[in-house]
Parts: sequence; structure tokens; C-alpha cells
Amino acid sequence: MRSIFRQSLGNDNFISITDNPTFIGNIKWVSPDQRNSLHFSIIADRGRFDQQQNFHDPEVFDLVATHKISSSLVYTFNGLYGFTNNVPNIGAANWLGIVNYLTYNVTEQFNTAGRLEFFDDFQGQRTGFAGLYIAPAVVAAYRPVKWLQFRQEIRYDDNTQSAPFEGKHGLFTATSDVIVRW
Repeated sequence: MRSIFRQSLGNDNFISITDNPTFIGNIKWVSPDQRNSLHFSIIADRGRFDQQQNFHDPEVFDLVATHKISSSLVYTFNGLYGFTNNVPNIGAANWLGIVNYLTYNVTEQFNTAGRLEFFDDFQGQRTGFAGLYIAPAVVAAYRPVKWLQFRQEIRYDDNTQSAPFEGKHGLFTATSDVIVRW
């Protein structure tokens, strides 16, 4: 079991605008056969929206569970819960996200994945629109070298309660990106 604890001067920012310290910590467990792991992270701050600075200091709890089904097939579950108080015109705001990934490694350089994501922005504070977002996606990724990845994604987002996508409930997207790791 491994744990890491850090303290920073705020979250959701690059250069802190507050003097309020933030606790960031995580703990990870890996099974002896390396097929299963649990990773729990926490961001603990004041959990309050600073109206004077117009700055959001949420509390966030995140759990990632991974199960290696076979040498090529991996299932990952990610659950996140966050909240903040003192939000203008809302008061207390909270949100919940659940993401399921099923990844198939075709070769060491090429993999595909299916993702099913649920994100409930209960008061609309995180996205601007309240409601449950449901987003299935398929992804293909190619990594010619360890530090470089090309990724393609086809995704459909749907909000069951409001119409955040230019007045519509759903949005279809096809994207490409390049990831450089260092």
C-alpha cells in the first residue's frame, strides 16, 4: 500500500489567489497478483465558494478501481463526488461522476476502449446546466513511442434534464488529439 500527501495553495488554479492551504492526498492498494488495484484521492479545502475573490474551493473525493480481466482486457471504474458551499444564488452545490472504461490492448502500441460516463451536476454549478449527463464513447489510440500518443474519439453527450448544447439535450462529437508525455 502506498500513500502520498501533499499540501498546496488551492485547487482548480495554477497560481493561487488565496492563502488558504489545500490538502491533496491519495492512497493506493494493488493486489499481490497485480490484477486489481484501488486508488482513493481527496482534495480537502474549505469547501466554500469565496465570493469576494469569485473563486471555487471544492472538496473532492475520487475512487479508481481497476481489474485486469486478461493480459489484453482491462476494466476501470472511476467514481467522483464533490461539493462546495456558499455558491452565489445556489448555496450548497454538489456533483457526482461515474465512468466505466473497458480497454482492449490490440498490440503494445495500439488499443481501443469503450467508455460510459454519468455526471450529475445537481444544481448546475459545475457545467452551468443542472441534470444528469450521459456520455458513451469509443476510443482508438496509437502510441508509436512511449512518450507520444495519437487518439481518436467518437462520443455522444446527453443531458436528461436541461438543454446545454445550444438549446439541445444532446451533442455528437468526433475528436482527435495528440498527447506528449515527459
